[in-house]
This record gives sequence, C-alpha cells and structure tokens, in this order.
Amino acid sequence: MRSVSPNGDATLSWGSSLMHLAGLLLLTRTTDAAQVAKKCGNLDFPAVICLDRYGSLLSGQFSRGTLDVYSASSVDDTSFTNIKSASFLVFDQDKGLDVLGTAPKVEEMFDLDSAAPEAPVYVPDTNELWIGGLQTGVTSQTVVDLSQNPPKPVKRTLNPPIYAANGMRYRDGRVWVSAAGGNDTLAGGPYHPGIYSFDPKTGDSRVEANNYYGWYINSANDLDIDPSGQVWFTDPLYSRNMGVNTEAPLLQAAVYRYNPVSGQIQVMDDTLEFPNGIAFSPDGKILYLTNTAAGVGNIDPGTPWQNAGALKYVSTNKRTLYAFDVGTDGLLRNRRPLYTAMDYVADCVKVASNGYLVTAAGHGVDILDPTGVHLMRIQLNFLAVSVEFAGPQRDSLWIIGHGKAARATINLTGQGASTASARRRRHTRTHAARHPAHQSISE
Repeated sequence: MRSVSPNGDATLSWGSSLMHLAGLLLLTRTTDAAQVAKKCGNLDFPAVICLDRYGSLLSGQFSRGTLDVYSASSVDDTSFTNIKSASFLVFDQDKGLDVLGTAPKVEEMFDLDSAAPEAPVYVPDTNELWIGGLQTGVTSQTVVDLSQNPPKPVKRTLNPPIYAANGMRYRDGRVWVSAAGGNDTLAGGPYHPGIYSFDPKTGDSRVEANNYYGWYINSANDLDIDPSGQVWFTDPLYSRNMGVNTEAPLLQAAVYRYNPVSGQIQVMDDTLEFPNGIAFSPDGKILYLTNTAAGVGNIDPGTPWQNAGALKYVSTNKRTLYAFDVGTDGLLRNRRPLYTAMDYVADCVKVASNGYLVTAAGHGVDILDPTGVHLMRIQLNFLAVSVEFAGPQRDSLWIIGHGKAARATINLTGQGASTASARRRRHTRTHAARHPAHQSISE
C-alpha cells in the first residue's frame, strides 16, 4: 500500500515544474550552442567573428578531423562554417575587442621561400625588416625596406655569411642571431650552430659562441636579450630534420644564457623536451618559453643527415607556452603552463608593449594576456612560424610563414614604440564598437 501525504498533489506539481524548467534551460543552452559564431558589434562579418563562450560549447556532433586546423573542424552548427572565411576570431569579447581596434586589417604582402623562413627582426636604424630562414645550403638573408611602398624583399649575404638564422633580435645597433646551420663543406664555412651578431648597416658579422665545453650546439633556435644584456637562447634537437645541419645532436635540449662580456654559457632550464620560442616580459621579470615537442624528429646519429627526414607531428605531445619567474639571482623559478596551441604548435612568442603575448601557431597568430587567457586570433592561408612588430611606432605586426609574409594592423604595439603613440592606439576603439549586443549569425 502506498501512503499519500495531504499535500501530495502539490508536491507532484512542484516536481513537474522543476522538470519543465530544467527542460527549458536545456533547450536554451542547446539553442545558444547552435550559434557559436557571432557578429562583433559594428565590425564586418564574417571577416571578424566573436566566439560565443570562447567556443567551448559546440552543438550536436563535432570533430576536429585529421587536419589540425580549427576552422576545418566539422560541427553541427551552420554558423561555424563562417569561421573558415574569417580573418579575425575574438574569444575574449572585452580585451579581445580592445586588441582588435576599430579597423583591423591583415594582408598578404609578398611571397617567400617555400622552405621555412624564420627570425624576422625590425631594425629601426634603417627601417628594415630582416628575415632569416632554414633553407638547405642557402646563406643569404631576406631584407625588406619598409620605406618603400609596397615593400619588396631582396636577398643580402652577410660578411662572413650566417647559415640558417633561426632567431634574431636587435639591440643597440647590432642584430643578434641564433643560427641552426652546421656544415663543414658549404661555401663560406665551416658553419656551426650558435650565437652570432652583425651590423645591419655594413653587413659585417662575427661569431659570438659556437660550443658548450667542446660539444656542438644542437640547433640554436630562438633568442632574446635580458635587461642586463645577456643573451638567452633555446637549443632543441631538430636542425638535421630541417636539412640545415650535418651533425646529429650531442646535447640534451635546453635553454642557455650567454654572457657577451665574459663568454660564459650557462644552462638555465632542461625541463622542456623541445624548447623553441623565447621572450621576456617588458620588465624582464618573466621569461616565456614554448615547448614544441609535438614535432618529433629522427636524431639517430647512424642515419645520414640527408635521410633524417622531416619532423612528424604528434598532437598528444607537448605544444605549450610556459611562463617562468626570473629571480633577482637570474635563475628561473615557478614554471607554469599558460596556453596549449589551438593549431599545431606555438612556434614563437613575442611580447607587446602592454605585456600581451603574441605567438604563431599553425595557420594563424594567437594573442594572449600575460596569464594565458586567449583574447583573439588572426587567421591566415599559410602556416605561420614567426612574428615581429615593425615600423617606427612598432604598430605593424609582420607575420612570416611558409611561402608568405603578411602584415596585420590591430590595436597593439611592440616594445620600443613611443609612449604617446601607444596611448593613442589604446584609445582608438569607440564605445559603439565595444558595447552593442552580439548577434547570432547562421548564414
């Protein structure tokens, strides 16, 4: 026998109401999920797309697929198809729209070698953009005079040549280079991976450091310079896989610090399997490093360098951007992950004047705040490998990649820009562009 309380009917009615309300909430959430791509205020759609809830809620069936490109994902959402044609994706609709500005633009400027161009660096003395690269047997650099309209790339060979410039930074009239090339028989050699520098006006270069206690440096990849003038560089294992080094790796992958005054090279970190991009915060108190261990290469010394083969991509390996605190003693502490690349790997990192992080990752460039919050992405039709802020006010973001160079104009400046210019750009976006209600788009 079932006992029924005097208020049993009311209880059943209340329970039914709760179930009905839950159903409505589920229906609302499902409806919201069906429109992940939205219009961003008054900005052009679909050139600029705001991602609802950072894109973390997708409706129905979805699949990333075998091609590791976010915009190529298969999603049961008619609005998602617009992402393929977008130039800008906004994830954080407050800070991200601030970075975007009122008139964002990205344009392909000229073709580059199909092999991996690398290491763009802006030289303010000459208003030039220098570009290195990892092309087998090629010892010239690409130079772009930004005073020309349109700017055009030309080849220039330093004296003596530098082989496979993989990272470059400008400081006090000289360009510092981390070079990955190693070859004893190539004209102008012998070449060894290491740290170099050159005068961009005369083209005269010199070797700064080329070994660690007699061991060849594996593959000097990227570098940055701390406030005291010491050069920090990453040394992974992959230069043979890029066809620019005849020697197999002899050392563990690591991050080093080179003192140009004393000549000392000191290992600073060996916890990253594949240290790659490197950059300091504007105050020099944080070091950002990328780990691109998702690129796996053959490092067997028994394999001839010509047969080492290209890197293989394994998405389950580390492809993460990290932050380290730099102590007053110069040592690194408190490693923490900030961001796992949404496409391929975070191949480089540069730091804007306001401390925001810019990294090339797959077919795009991601912009993060200093804590790793993903603010926005610039989408490209080519594989991006590195970026550089250029121009007298550092207000042009150049993007270098496989076969192409592009230039983006957004509300972000690189370090070295004048304070007045940076302040003007931070306040260019109008209230109307920031606050209108976002509209769902399904066309």
